[in-house]
Amino acid sequence: MLSTNSKSISKTSNILVIDEGFSAEKEVALRSGRNVANNLSLADYKNTETLHLSSREDLKRIIELKLNHKLDLAVLMTHGRFGEDGCIQGFLELLEIPYTGSKVKASANCMNKLTTKALLKANGLDVFANLDLEMLLNTEDEKKDFPIILKATSEGSSVGVEKINNLSEFKNKLNQSPSLKEELKSCSHKKFFIEPYTKGIELTTSILPYDKELYKQLGIDIDSLEADQHLFIDGDLISLPILKLSPKNDFYDYEAKYTAGLTEFELPALVPDDLSIKIHKAALKAYRTMECSGFARVDFIVKETNNIPYILELNTLPGMTDTSDLPAQAKAAKITATQLVEILIHTAI
Repeated sequence: MLSTNSKSISKTSNILVIDEGFSAEKEVALRSGRNVANNLSLADYKNTETLHLSSREDLKRIIELKLNHKLDLAVLMTHGRFGEDGCIQGFLELLEIPYTGSKVKASANCMNKLTTKALLKANGLDVFANLDLEMLLNTEDEKKDFPIILKATSEGSSVGVEKINNLSEFKNKLNQSPSLKEELKSCSHKKFFIEPYTKGIELTTSILPYDKELYKQLGIDIDSLEADQHLFIDGDLISLPILKLSPKNDFYDYEAKYTAGLTEFELPALVPDDLSIKIHKAALKAYRTMECSGFARVDFIVKETNNIPYILELNTLPGMTDTSDLPAQAKAAKITATQLVEILIHTAI
């Protein structure tokens, strides 16, 4: 259900943009927070403050603002662990502070890629199989089942993602890191897992709440939006134009994501209509399956051999930097960065 707080959030509301966090994605969070704060200022929200969350003392600041009745809404730009995995969300819920993005359960489930994959697969969505460590090691064939992708279970922005090309390289990696081998053997609470490396088309779409009256109030051209063949509206949700990513690296890693010139973008992606519809519908089903709220981004690889879009992950607090996917996709739908931020705050939990 769309939760619209447009009546309670006004130009004089006390809004706290929270960025940074405790994870490996601090730099991205800072850039996202700065962009959001700038756009709130452009939209003339008069009582906006930014908190660079980096210690427990900063949590005390949030409590102080709440107790002094100076906090009506928290805008979360806290990427990665503690900021995107349900921790800060639970803290804000205990304080009864409305916040942007998904709730605790959805945030925690989406942050854990293994949990995400299990839930999506159980609901009929396509995901890549997890590869078994012993199966990979129990062979003399250097190339069988390789290359593979080693992934961190609970990091975003491709942090902890590594391509391993053959068996010898994999064995060397395990010998250098005995703890990694134990992690991969573990049946539960894994910090890392393995997937097959798949060559294909990398595509992504972003989901926003769709409230026609709110969009009109923000000056968005509804007729143009609903006539746009590159996006997909389904009830109270909208899947924005699909973005095709062609990284110059082997895959869309952290460097390719946040370094200008290392990835070529095609927006809207020039893909067949039937594939476009498949991706939009899969993204919306994934969003609903994971019980997301507010905005989210869904990443895919379309396998060249079967034209099936496989879901890589859901990001419940996508970046809002100058090079981030979500603002670019919104712009392709003729939604400005400022309008996007206003959609975000008026559809907070």
